[in-house]
Amino acid sequence: MRTSCHGLILMVISVSCLAAAPTSAVENTVRESVVADSVWSGVVTVVGQVVVKKGATLTILPGTTVRFAWLDGDGDGIGDGELNVEGRIVARGTRENPIRFTSAREQPAPKDWTYVMISTSRESSIEYCIFEYAFTGLQAHLSAVTVRNSRFRRNFEGLRFSTIDALVECNEFTENTYGIRYESRGSTGRITRNNVSGNENGFFPVVKSTSSVRIFGNNIENRGYNVKMGQEQRADLDYSGNWWGTVEPGRVEEGLFDRHRDPSIGRVLFTPFLEKPVPDCGIE
Repeated sequence: MRTSCHGLILMVISVSCLAAAPTSAVENTVRESVVADSVWSGVVTVVGQVVVKKGATLTILPGTTVRFAWLDGDGDGIGDGELNVEGRIVARGTRENPIRFTSAREQPAPKDWTYVMISTSRESSIEYCIFEYAFTGLQAHLSAVTVRNSRFRRNFEGLRFSTIDALVECNEFTENTYGIRYESRGSTGRITRNNVSGNENGFFPVVKSTSSVRIFGNNIENRGYNVKMGQEQRADLDYSGNWWGTVEPGRVEEGLFDRHRDPSIGRVLFTPFLEKPVPDCGIE
């Protein structure tokens, strides 16, 4: 199993949290790669690994539900269904009719499918969608990415990225094991005005991450750690300017797994911090 608004940003991803209603009674099953321009609507069931090939554009209409069938060929307990975008995806829902990426099982659970992954696709656009019950709801790599007005819920990981120019703004990350996992590896940009709350862990910088992606102006309150440094994350990271659910520095520190718990890893630099929640965080 493979894991893995503004200006000159080349790929725009914005996603919302409202319940999806199919655009029509159309139901389709997709097993093969998308090799030419295609349109999905209604209910689409993805079976296995579907690739949008280079040169092809997949357009997903508002209100569409994309379901991933349960397959586990390698027996690792993680569904094998995935949508891997090498070409271009245009999935633009609306606030009233978002697009949902979800499990096809009657009783869904996290890790029922692998991910939607966008890699080196500089003209893709995803707006007003929901990602749920995946290993990773959305992965983005080697791209310029904007993620806005999204809800990532009940996944193992909500969002994962590496080597991108990122704007992650006005999103809801909740009920995930990890809200945002990243290996910055030269990434730039900012993560701001998000509610990262009710996850087991909020942020998970794994390795080779720096403060080149600025993380500020977020409401961060999670069940376990608000920031959990990876075991090979040596550099200190700047998380100043966020609300942590308290005005007591000692209590903020309790929610961090960093050098004060493991001297071999970096520190979370959380001061100065906000003294009250950011009012305009989350879905606009």
